[in-house]
Amino acid sequence: MEDRCNSLIPLDIETNRCEEVLRHCRPKECKPVNHNLDYCDVVPIPQDWMKFNSEDEVRSYYTKYANQEGFTIMKKTSKKGADGKVFYFILACSRQGNRRIGKTNPVTNCPSEEQKCEARIIVYLCEDGAYRFKSITLNHNHELNPNQVKSRNSADTNKRLKRTLDPNDQAEKGVKKSFGSLVVKPEVYENLAFCEQGFRNYIHKEKRLIGEDGDGHALHKYFMRMQEQDSNFFYAIDFDDSFCVKNVFWADGRSRATYKLFGDVVKFDSTYLSNQYKIPLTFFVGVNHHGQSILFGCGLLSSEDTQSFVWLFQSWLVCMSGVQPKGIITYQHEAVQSAIGIVFPSTRHSWCLSHIMKKLPQNIGGHAEYDSLSYHLQRVVYDSFTTNEFETAWKMIVEEFGLQDNEWLRELYLERHRWVPTFIRCSFWAGMSATQLGEIERGFFDEIISGQTSLKQFVGKYDISLQAKVEKEFEADFRSYSSTLECATKSPIERQFQSAYTHAKFLEVQKEFIGKADCNVCIAGVEGSICHYNVIEDTMMGDKPKETMFQVTFDRVNCDVKCICNMFEFKGILCRHSLAILSMERVKEIPCKYILNRWMKSMKRRHAYVKTSYAAKQLQPQIQNFDLLCKQFESVAEVASEFEETSSFVKNTICDLKEKLESWASRLRNSSDMAVPISCAVEIIIYVFKPQRVLLKS
Repeated sequence: MEDRCNSLIPLDIETNRCEEVLRHCRPKECKPVNHNLDYCDVVPIPQDWMKFNSEDEVRSYYTKYANQEGFTIMKKTSKKGADGKVFYFILACSRQGNRRIGKTNPVTNCPSEEQKCEARIIVYLCEDGAYRFKSITLNHNHELNPNQVKSRNSADTNKRLKRTLDPNDQAEKGVKKSFGSLVVKPEVYENLAFCEQGFRNYIHKEKRLIGEDGDGHALHKYFMRMQEQDSNFFYAIDFDDSFCVKNVFWADGRSRATYKLFGDVVKFDSTYLSNQYKIPLTFFVGVNHHGQSILFGCGLLSSEDTQSFVWLFQSWLVCMSGVQPKGIITYQHEAVQSAIGIVFPSTRHSWCLSHIMKKLPQNIGGHAEYDSLSYHLQRVVYDSFTTNEFETAWKMIVEEFGLQDNEWLRELYLERHRWVPTFIRCSFWAGMSATQLGEIERGFFDEIISGQTSLKQFVGKYDISLQAKVEKEFEADFRSYSSTLECATKSPIERQFQSAYTHAKFLEVQKEFIGKADCNVCIAGVEGSICHYNVIEDTMMGDKPKETMFQVTFDRVNCDVKCICNMFEFKGILCRHSLAILSMERVKEIPCKYILNRWMKSMKRRHAYVKTSYAAKQLQPQIQNFDLLCKQFESVAEVASEFEETSSFVKNTICDLKEKLESWASRLRNSSDMAVPISCAVEIIIYVFKPQRVLLKS
C-alpha cells in the first residue's frame, strides 16, 4: 500500500501542502489528514489509519477522492448519539442499490443510477473525538471516468466563492448571470464544486459592470486577450478605407474542434440586431449528440449584401480548415443564397420552414378568406409526403383562392426544393429544420440579446452564454454516462438503442416505440425479398380522430426498411411505422447502419480536450496533458520535417504508436481522443474606430 500511495504523487510537487499528503501515505501512525488539497494533484486513497476532526472533513475528503477517481457519492445512513452528534455514518457510491423495475412510467421515463455498486466507507466516532474508517470498500462494478463527474459531487460553495457571490446577491440580478460571472473566470470554472442548479438556493442576483472603452476598442481588446489564452482562437476583422470596423468574425478553439465532429449540418442565423449601430449578429450553429445547439462561430456585419456574406462565409471556411458542411440551413435571403452559391457550391442549402410560415400574415393576410387559406396552406406543406401530392394540392389552392398573381407565393413555389418538408426530408439534416406544425425554433442567444445590446456588452455576455452551453453539455454527458433510462417496451431493438444512445436521443427513439401502438399494419404486396406494407396511424387533428397511411418497404435479405415519411433519412431516428414493420417481421436486432454514431453516448468527443478561452489557467489534467503532448509533437515535427526519410519514419512510428495507444486506452476504459490544435495568430491594426451606422434591410 505504501508503494502505491507514493507512486500516485508527483515527485516534483513544490507546495508544502502536498508534503503533508505524502506523510499520510506512510501507515506508521494515525494522523489527521490535510484536507486543503487545492494545490495537490493527487488525493490519497482511503486507508484505515486516517482520522478526521469532523463529519464535514470526512465528506470533503471523500468527495475530492471521488472526483479524482470518477464516481459520485451519496450519504447512505447515519446515527446520532444522545448528545445529537453523529457517531456512525456511511458514504457510498451513488450507483449502489437495486434498480426498481416496473414502477417507471415509460412515457415519463426517469434515469436510474442504481447498479448494486458496493464501493463505500463506513465511518465511526472514536473516544478521542476523531472520526476514523471502520470499513473501506474501494472496488466498483461500473466504469469510472473523472471527466464525467467533474463538479457534480457537491453543491457547496467555498468561502472565497461565497464572498464573490454575496455582493452579486445584493445587485438584484438573475441566477444565470450570477453563475455566468463565475464560469467565465479561468481560475474558478474548472474547480467549481457545483453546477448552476446546485447553487440556486444560495445566490440569485448579480451585477455586471461594463467598461468604458469604446465598442471598437473593446472588441479588439477582447480578441487579443482571447488569442493569448487560447492558441486556437480565430478572428478576422474587415475594415473600410477609414479603418472603421466593417465586418467581424470569430470562433474559439472548442467551436473549431466541435465542427470536426458535428459539422455535417450547419444553421446560419442572421436575424439578430445585436447593438446600437444596427449591425446584425450572425452565427453558425449545429447540434451535438444530445440534440443541443452548439456554436461554430459568430460574425457582425455592417450590411446585408452579397459581398458581406461572401466575406463572412470565406472567413468561416478558412477557420474550419476549408471543410464545407454537407448541408446548411438559412433564412430566406437573396444575398445569403447568392453567397452560399459562391462559397459553398457543393453544399445542400435549405430554408428555415418556420421563418417562412411566420410570413404568411404579412404576405397573404389581406386575403378575404385568409383563415381558410392559411389552414389549407399549412396542411399542404406539413401533410404532403410525396412531391406529386404537394404540387397537385398547391396548384389547387392557388386556383381556388385566386392567387395566380401573388409574387411571394410564386417565388416560394419556384424554390420549393429548399423549404417544403417532402423535398428536404430525403436528406439528413440532424432534425435541425422544423418540419411539423407547432415546432418552435429558438435562437442561440435569445437569453442574452436585446435590440439595444451594444457590441461591448455582447462580447462580455458571449463568454457567459457559451460557457453555459458547455456546462449543459457536460451535465447531459454525465446523466447519459452514469444512469440508465428504462425501456418502454420489451423489444430487444429498443434495448439496442438504450445501451447505445444518449438519454435525449433514446427518448426520441422511445417516443416512436410508444407511438407504434397507434399503428395498424397490412401487407400490400411481395416482390421476391421485398415486402410492401401499408401502415395506418391513428392520430388526432384537434379533437377529431384522423387516420394517415404510410407506405413502408422491407427487404428481408439485408433487413433494409424505408418509410415514406423519411424520418430516419431526415433525423437519423427510426420512425414508428418502420418499427411496426420490424416488429411484424420478427426482427430481433437491427443492422448497425440504423444506430448512428452521431447520437451515441460512447462517441469520442475531441472537443472535450481542447483548451477554451474561458478556463485557460485552471485546466483538467487531461487537457494539460494534451497541451504538453502537442508541444512535444511540434518539436518532433520541426526536426523530422527537414528530410523525407525522417518524415516517413515519424509518420510510420506515429501510426504504430496510435494503434498501441488505442488498444491500451480501451483496456483502461478510457475512450478519450485527442484533437490537434490549429494555430492561427494574425497581427491586425491596433487602431479601431466605431462601426458606421448602416440601415439594414431586415
